[in-house]
Amino acid sequence: VEAERKKQRGKKKQQKRQNDEEDEVKGDTDILFYFGFSHSVNYIMCTSEKAKRKGIEAVQAIPSDRLLVESDVHATEDVILGTAGATAYAAHARGESLQDVAETSTINGLRFISSLRS
Repeated sequence: VEAERKKQRGKKKQQKRQNDEEDEVKGDTDILFYFGFSHSVNYIMCTSEKAKRKGIEAVQAIPSDRLLVESDVHATEDVILGTAGATAYAAHARGESLQDVAETSTINGLRFISSLRS
């Protein structure tokens, strides 16, 4: 009887550990997956109307809490303008205000960066 109880306790501990690991993975997944868009890659480099339309549809498909904007530039002095262009592109594509997209993407970016520290 005691051996059976010990076996059951071991199974319960193993199940709890597995559930905790699954919860941890789910939590990480919720935090780490974001989608970044930039004006230069997602608009300027699209040469056909179809490609531009697909880019806009992609921006529209992303939930607000997973949206990031990116400058996609190499020179430090171009970052501000590149990020502003990406924010304007996302706002236009989503039919949202520039301020709303800027605030949302800032919050998402900070959340993403803080998840990397864990």
